[in-house]
Amino acid sequence: MRENYIRKHLIFHGRVQGVGFRYHAEYAAQNLGASGWVRNLYDGTVECEIQGTKDMINDFITMLYNGRYIVIDAIEQKEIPVQEERCFKIRY
Repeated sequence: MRENYIRKHLIFHGRVQGVGFRYHAEYAAQNLGASGWVRNLYDGTVECEIQGTKDMINDFITMLYNGRYIVIDAIEQKEIPVQEERCFKIRY
């Protein structure tokens, strides 16, 4: 595991379901070399854990903001302990 990696738990609010958000998140994370997961929640939000450098996570969020049809109104963020994992997955 990399020394300078952090992990964040994110909840995305807005038009984030039914617009390809999870697939866009998976694509962005994999391109950046970040790990974690993403899933839809029953209240219409999307939950995500992302692990990588601070810059990787900032780039990930920027890529989601720029996603077609995605409208992010707010993001709840908190830093959580780093985990041992290798990839980014969509959870169902």
